[in-house]
Amino acid sequence: MALDVCDDGTMGCAFFDSMDGSLQLAEDVHRSTVDVSEHFATLACPTLLLVSSRAPQEFLDHVQRSAFPYKSCVQILSSSEFSVEAAVDRLSSWRNDQLSTVRPSSRAPVDASVRRDLPNGGDGKRVDRCSISPEEGVANASTREHKNPVSTIPKFDQDSLVAIGELISHTVDFEQSEYRGRTTVRLGLDRNLDELRRHYDGMNSFLAEIVVSTIQTVPQWAVSYIRSCIFLPQLGFLIVTDVDPRTGRGKYRGNWPDEDHWELLFVADDSAYYKNDNMRHLDDQFGDVYCKIADREVEILHVLSQEVLKSSECLSVASDACGDVNVILALALTAEKYKWSVPKLTTRSGILEIKKGRHPLQELVVPSFVPNDCQLGGGGHNDDDSCQNQSRCMVLTGPNHSGKSIFLKQVGLIVYLAHIGSFVPAEMAVISVTDRILTRISTLESVCKEESAFAIDLKQLLNAIEQSTSKSLLIIDEFGKGTNSDDGAGLLASFLEHLSSLAVRAPRSLVATHIHDLFGCHQLLPTSGLQIAHMDVLKAQCGEFNCDYITYLFKLRDGYSSDLFGGYCATLNGVPNLVVERANVLSMLLSRNEDITIPCARLSPEEELKLHSAEIVARKFLEGFHTLVSEENCLLQDARHMLQNILST
Repeated sequence: MALDVCDDGTMGCAFFDSMDGSLQLAEDVHRSTVDVSEHFATLACPTLLLVSSRAPQEFLDHVQRSAFPYKSCVQILSSSEFSVEAAVDRLSSWRNDQLSTVRPSSRAPVDASVRRDLPNGGDGKRVDRCSISPEEGVANASTREHKNPVSTIPKFDQDSLVAIGELISHTVDFEQSEYRGRTTVRLGLDRNLDELRRHYDGMNSFLAEIVVSTIQTVPQWAVSYIRSCIFLPQLGFLIVTDVDPRTGRGKYRGNWPDEDHWELLFVADDSAYYKNDNMRHLDDQFGDVYCKIADREVEILHVLSQEVLKSSECLSVASDACGDVNVILALALTAEKYKWSVPKLTTRSGILEIKKGRHPLQELVVPSFVPNDCQLGGGGHNDDDSCQNQSRCMVLTGPNHSGKSIFLKQVGLIVYLAHIGSFVPAEMAVISVTDRILTRISTLESVCKEESAFAIDLKQLLNAIEQSTSKSLLIIDEFGKGTNSDDGAGLLASFLEHLSSLAVRAPRSLVATHIHDLFGCHQLLPTSGLQIAHMDVLKAQCGEFNCDYITYLFKLRDGYSSDLFGGYCATLNGVPNLVVERANVLSMLLSRNEDITIPCARLSPEEELKLHSAEIVARKFLEGFHTLVSEENCLLQDARHMLQNILST
C-alpha cells in the first residue's frame, strides 16, 4: 500500500492485491487526519507500506510510531522515487516473468536463523558488512571486511563514568528540574535544604491564617476589601487589597498610619500590594525562604560541579565517543530513510562517475527533485588508457535559476560524503580517492579585509590552482563576473586553457559560467579537453530577448546554451514589469551594437518647455493648414501669413 499526504492535508492511497493482481485506487481525501491512514490500513491489511519523505513530519512520525496493527514494513521513499516519472520508468522496465518466480530482496528483513547461517569469514573474524544481491541470491552473499576503519571509538574509564553518573543522579532531581525549568536538588540530600522546603511548602496554610488574623484587626467595613496574603521572593510577605479606580490605590490603607504604616509597593491586575508592620515582622522572622532555598541549592550544585570536574578528561573522551556514535547513527538512519547507496572509492586517478545524483538537502524542500549524472575522467569501468583520454573538466552553462549551482554543490557533497564513510544520495557512484575539495563559489567579504570582492575571488582561484593536484576536485561558480566583461572572459578562458594543458595531471573540475562569448567565438570546444554541458529549459512563445513562459527542466544536457532569460528571472523575483521591459529593449540594442545614447537621453527642463511650445505651434498650423487647403484659392502667401499669426500669439 502507498500513502501520500500533501501540505494542505489531502491524502491519497493505492494498494496492490497480489492474490488477484488488482490495483485499487482511492479517491483523494481532503483535509484528512492521521486517523484516515489507519482506516486505509484496516481495509487493505498491507504487508508493505510505502510513504513519501515529503509528507508532513507529523504523519511520518505517526506511521513509524504506530506501525499499524498488521506488522507492516514501512519504507520511506525519497521525493524523486515517489513520483509519476519514477513509476513510469519502473513499469516500462518491468518484466512479466518476474511475477512467476520468487526472488530474494535486499530490502526484506533477515530472520535471526538466517543471520546465524551467514558466512563469518572462515577464520572467526567479525563480519562488518554483509550484502545480499537480488541478482545473485542468498547463496552468493558476499562479505566485506572493513580492514582500514577511518576512526575507532576511544576507550574510557567505565568505572569513573558510572561513579559520576551515580553522583549526579543522587544529587539532581531531573523530573523536578524539568518541571521547574531549573536544576533542582533531590529531597533528603541536605537537612537544612529539606527544612527550608518544608517551611516553603507549608506557606499556603500559614498565609491563610495570616489573612484571618489581619481581617480581625481591620474595621468591619474594610473586611470585604482584603483579598489575601501572599509571599513573593525578594519582596516577602504582602497584603492584597482591592484598588480604588479613582485614586489608583487600595480601598483600605490602614486606619493608624502612625502605629501601623501600610506601604504601597505596587498595583497590578486590579489589586494593590501593601506591606504593614505585621508583614515586616514576618519578613524578619522567616526571611526570604525562597532565596534561601535557591542559595543552598547553588552551594550543593557547586560542590557537585567540582567533583565532576575532577573527571573532566574521562568525560571528554566519553563525549567524543558519544559524538562518534551519534554521527554514525545519523548517517545510517539518513541512508536508510532517503535510499542512499554505497559509493565505490577507487585508487585509479581522475575518475568521477555519478548516476542519478541528488542534492541531499535540496531534495527535501522541493516537491520533486530531478537527479543528474556526472562523469569526469572516464567511467569507473573503463581501462586506464580510456580514462586518460576523457575530459576532466566540465564547463556548465545555462539560464539563471536553471540549477547550475545546485548541481555543482551536489557533486561536491557526494564526493565529501563518500570520503567520510557515508552512503551517498545517488543510484551509483565511483569516485577516485580525493585529497582535497577546492571551491570558488561565494565571495567571503569582510570589513576587516581591505580588499575588493573581485580581489577576494582572484585569491580563491589562485589558492585552488596552487593547492590542486590530479586527485583534487575543483568547483568554480561564476568566476569573472566581478569585473569588466572582457577582462572576466579573458581570465576565465586562460584558466580553462590552463586546466586543459595539464592533461592527466589536471584536477577534476566543474566550472559554471554565464560568459557565452567564449563559446560563440569558437575559442573553446569539447575537443580541446573540455566537456561542455548546460541545464535544459523548455521555452514557449519566445521572442528575441524575452519569453512569455519558461519551464526549468533541471536536466543536464551536452553542449552549451546561450540563453540567459535575465528579464524572466527578474519578473519571477518581483521586479516591476516596466523595469523588465525597459531592460529587454536596452539588451536588444546592445546586442545589435546600436547607439543607446538616444534612447537613454534625457531633456533638460528648458528643452522640454521649448519642445512643448513647438508641438503646440505645429498642431495649430496643421489644423489651420487643413482648413486653408480645402478652400479653392489657396496661396503659399496665405500659409505664411497664417503661420506668422500663430507665432505672434
